[in-house]
Amino acid sequence: MAEHDRSTEGAALRPVLVWDLPTRIVHWSLVLLMIGSFVTVRLHVMDLHALCGYAILTLVIFRILWGLLGSENARFSHFLQGPGAVIAHLGHIVTRKPDRETSHNALGGWAVILLLGLVAAQATTGLFANDDILFRGPLSRTVGKAMSDSITGWHYLISDLLLIAVGVHVAAALFYRLFLRHRLVEAMVTGRKALPANVPAPRLAGIGRAVVLLALSAAAVRGVVTLV
Repeated sequence: MAEHDRSTEGAALRPVLVWDLPTRIVHWSLVLLMIGSFVTVRLHVMDLHALCGYAILTLVIFRILWGLLGSENARFSHFLQGPGAVIAHLGHIVTRKPDRETSHNALGGWAVILLLGLVAAQATTGLFANDDILFRGPLSRTVGKAMSDSITGWHYLISDLLLIAVGVHVAAALFYRLFLRHRLVEAMVTGRKALPANVPAPRLAGIGRAVVLLALSAAAVRGVVTLV
């Protein structure tokens, strides 16, 4: 890692496409849907709340599949690293090293897994939840009222944990932007970063593969919601 840093010091920068369109669309769609889910449950518009949940679950399944079969730098095997890499990245933060990543950094990769896991748990428990008034999840009848009530409690607990995790995520993005000058948010909008010429661009998968995986994800959720 140190040799890589030295080799890129002072190198000319050029724009590199590091995030494919499916990854960016899923990221920002999840942001909007989570806001929609949060608002609709507080307004007690449960039909829309359920639709937000189904859409979120579809995108979570897609992101898992994309993390296995998608673009090189979107794959879990590419950005999940061990404790040594995380410690080294923390050292880079202290010394304010420039951003040279073509994927999630060592710390951010684990943050992605945490957020994805919480969102998946939140959407899945919603399938079994009920509010005793207006809403019963499509799978609530399969577990009985007592278990559905327990899962509803988990659903609300996970919601609180997710709000905390999202808050930390936003704070971290602001820290990277304001303190380290790493344009992580901009890269997730445009897909591009300014990187040295000797940093290779990642291999990105095609849109066709994303469409197929999204269709499979949507079919799986629809099957659970309508057929079980």
